[in-house]
Amino acid sequence: MPSDKPTRARSRLSSPQSQLASTKGTGRVRLLAMVALGFGLTWILGYWIVQAEVVVLACQVTEAVPAIPGLGALLLLLALNPLLRRLPFIRELSSAELIVVYLLVTVATTMFGPGIVRFLIASLTVPYYYSSPALPLAQLAAHIPGWLSPTDPVVHKWLWEASPFGTVPWRSWVVPIAAWTGFFLLMGGTLLCLVSLLSRDWIHHERLVFPLVRLPLEILEGSAGRSFFRNPATWIGMGAAVLLDAVSIVRAVVLGMGGGGGLRLSIGRQVKSYPWTTVFPMPAYIRPGLIGLGYLVSTELAFSIWVFYMFHKLQALVMAGSGYRLSGMPFAQEQGIGAYVVVGLILLWKGRDAFRQAWRGWWNQDDAADSAGGSQRWLLVALVVGIGGMLVFMIAAGMRPWLAVSYLGLLLLVALTYARIRAEAGIPLVWAYPYGQQYQTIWNFVGAKRLTNSGASLASPTIFAVMQFLSRGYFPTVSGYEIEGINLGERTGARWRDMASSLLLGIGFGAAAGFIFHLRPYYARGGAGLRTGIWGAGRAQIELTRVLEAGTTPPDLTRTPKMVATLLGGLFVLALTAARVTWFNFPLHPIGYLVACSYGSLVWAPFLLVWLLKGLILRYGGSKLYLKALPGFLGFALGHFVVAGLIWGLLAAVLGGPFLRWAVWFG
Repeated sequence: MPSDKPTRARSRLSSPQSQLASTKGTGRVRLLAMVALGFGLTWILGYWIVQAEVVVLACQVTEAVPAIPGLGALLLLLALNPLLRRLPFIRELSSAELIVVYLLVTVATTMFGPGIVRFLIASLTVPYYYSSPALPLAQLAAHIPGWLSPTDPVVHKWLWEASPFGTVPWRSWVVPIAAWTGFFLLMGGTLLCLVSLLSRDWIHHERLVFPLVRLPLEILEGSAGRSFFRNPATWIGMGAAVLLDAVSIVRAVVLGMGGGGGLRLSIGRQVKSYPWTTVFPMPAYIRPGLIGLGYLVSTELAFSIWVFYMFHKLQALVMAGSGYRLSGMPFAQEQGIGAYVVVGLILLWKGRDAFRQAWRGWWNQDDAADSAGGSQRWLLVALVVGIGGMLVFMIAAGMRPWLAVSYLGLLLLVALTYARIRAEAGIPLVWAYPYGQQYQTIWNFVGAKRLTNSGASLASPTIFAVMQFLSRGYFPTVSGYEIEGINLGERTGARWRDMASSLLLGIGFGAAAGFIFHLRPYYARGGAGLRTGIWGAGRAQIELTRVLEAGTTPPDLTRTPKMVATLLGGLFVLALTAARVTWFNFPLHPIGYLVACSYGSLVWAPFLLVWLLKGLILRYGGSKLYLKALPGFLGFALGHFVVAGLIWGLLAAVLGGPFLRWAVWFG
């Protein structure tokens, strides 16, 4: 694939003077100004996010990759930047400073999303509100410490049915907010240390291309000496996105044909005979974000994704034809978690020299600098402290030590593998990991009796169920932004400390602000009175009910097949990795199998289309035509984010009415 390094020689934003000023410049004062700017933008965007995603549920802007609020902040600052040149005593923002603000706003608003704070609030309140004589979940609520959640049932009732005063009982929530914000900081800091330790090998030795960083870099600096927004190809792509979104709007608003993030086709709807019903209907999504940013994905990877998706369909057909009729077969998600864990272990093994060098750095400090200019030895210490701090948090909450270690290990391995996928492949999907399998795998392999100690003590499984949001929410996405932030820092000349500070401050501020912005509409309107309630409440109720009824529920007949699928998934990706090493031209990429296991139904069709288009472009136009077409594809993705996210999301949030008929999903 052609080189992905943009030409920056003519960019005013990336001039040597601005880079030097950003790197050494006015130092802490300038960084504090960027942090304050990021906090301010996050706070302003918070009103829009909660209105669009919680109150009216019209547009999930935080699910996009990259997050649309972060892109909106970047576009706004880029538009205002020329005005700063005319103001006395104020210097315009450099590329590095813009990236610092962009990353801070991106990770901060990601914390607002349905997969993190919103899901956590549901998990904390469900055992209080949904308790009944037939389902006494209040027995489980008694095991949740007061520093994790308010213990007064009235506080939770008001959250679901609205407070009589319309205000939030902050005294009851201040300690839980502080505790969970601290946990999120530990998680984010641990992941940052982990990917930072491996960043030298990934960036400089393996030379991973980091496809998704191309979009913000193109927005800032353009390529081939031409501004991104002055390139005709960009506007052709954006125009195509506007046209496609217009068709979707007409279908939804006028014809009442649903929403989504693009067009959805259903292949084989007419098929009604078994076993073919295990294959059809087959959904095919045409989403501009996946197509536009998918252009940055290598052709072999795009090819591998849809091949492995069809491979899963073939598995289902063969199993059904052989007489197996198990719900969920061929258990693609279970195969995915096995593959994810194996890849994570391989990454740790391949990166063992980085950990060894960090350990030796305590005696030989000359070998202790990592690729981004930080100190490897302190990164190793922070990594150990972060892991230890999270284990202390989980055990103090009531989880048994072996369960805390197992669960945290799976969470970190999945997040590490997700970061690698973002760095190497650039899959623009927030859910590109086995959804909920870090949690479910422990249930599969350990069993209900051992998890609940045969019903003798439900404290540990209760906390485990509360924290299941970490496997079903998209906190792994943060690791993707972190490794991309390190790469963006190197490309724009930002200091590693500045990038790390912006990411961690964004996580902490986003977590605390996320609680504040969600609790306000819940207590003012009542969570049960919102358009679709509180996101994640149904799943939280299912998992807590499973804990309560574990001693009386019949054995799960699919448990053994799921364990087998997990082991086979790990062995299969191991075989694919060995094949890649043995045969240089082996056509299938292991990451393709990981993605197909995770969310293959959403990505196979757009990546098949991208594979065809990109193959034709490279075959008949070569790298020259590829680079000429690149702004058009990026414009196609950006145009969709602007129209369906920024514009439509604002209209739906403010005006409601017919604008709610087209609900847009980006994940």
